[in-house]
Amino acid sequence: MTPAGGPCRSLVRSRACTPLEPAPLVPRGGVPDVAERERLRASVGAVLRRARATARLSQPALAVLAGCDRRTVQRLEAGQLRPTTALLAALAHALSVPPGWSPAGRRRETAALRLELEAAAGGSLVQASARRERWRRRRHRRAYRAASKAALPFLRAQLARREAAMAARLAEADRLIAAAARLR
Repeated sequence: MTPAGGPCRSLVRSRACTPLEPAPLVPRGGVPDVAERERLRASVGAVLRRARATARLSQPALAVLAGCDRRTVQRLEAGQLRPTTALLAALAHALSVPPGWSPAGRRRETAALRLELEAAAGGSLVQASARRERWRRRRHRRAYRAASKAALPFLRAQLARREAAMAARLAEADRLIAAAARLR
């Protein structure tokens, strides 16, 4: 609706305009103003930096795992970019648990981190179009598959170390059993 005095000047309206009150604007990406930058840096940026440090990932490594550009991660941490729901979900997925861990544990960790990031974003969270969300999800799935393939040599080496440690423990147990049998 337009007010009696002329057309409504808001670009995105969440409800009808009245002459006394303009329609509230819904953020649509772009560059946030100075106050919003400070709030995003203190909330989303802090949560993202903490989770990235916990996962021991650099910004470029996180970007590769999440399927986004390195500058996107930098701008999110600095509060210079309004996050989208798909981007936060991809970052949470990349940060939650290293590739190769149990899917159930990964889902719980991912959901918890995604909700924390979305709560930190608050009113600055941008809802992308359904087409854009599908495109980003496909891109993130491809990045996750590539990261999982890259993690296979690491996981195989970790499994080999565990098997060697188990073999050493079994050999030690056999040695102790043989020593106990000789004492009888």
